[in-house]
Amino acid sequence: MTATTSKPRPGLPGLLDRYLGPEATALDGLRVGIAGLGGLLLGLLTVPAPLPERLLLALLTAELCAGLMTALNHAGKAWIHRPDRRQQRLLLFMALQTIPLAIFIWLFRDQDLALLSSAVVMLAAGGAAVVLTPPAWQRAIGLVALLAGLFALEHFHPQAAAGAWFLPLLYARVFLAHLPSPRPD
Repeated sequence: MTATTSKPRPGLPGLLDRYLGPEATALDGLRVGIAGLGGLLLGLLTVPAPLPERLLLALLTAELCAGLMTALNHAGKAWIHRPDRRQQRLLLFMALQTIPLAIFIWLFRDQDLALLSSAVVMLAAGGAAVVLTPPAWQRAIGLVALLAGLFALEHFHPQAAAGAWFLPLLYARVFLAHLPSPRPD
């Protein structure tokens, strides 16, 4: 896969280009939209909580699922890994994922700071392992990071059934979809 050379359009369409990638097709947009809708419903309908908290979770999960699909699409992957981007941008993205992680743990895991600390360490360690690994190995290392992180978190901080899908989705987005380099053509 070659990195994109297209630039986002000006104005409001450019915001969509920056999310989906400037070369995204209508099918790419449809896939991302369906994933976002699925995430919205997942967050809204599967966790017993007061309505404002479920709405926040629905928005977080919609973006999480849409972002996961964007990073799996050709145009999104090419945009994320375009030539003028540095590895620090990928690490910044990974660091920003601590925000939805912290919100989820704060609201739906009783403000468990030990779980939050462990989850952030797993996120940082797994993300660094993926980014610092040669591109040919990044997906395999990402899968190992995902499974090892989930195993360790479940072992030391057993998860409640409600919302047990959140951490695997977040880690899949970071370790398997966003951070690995594009596959060569």
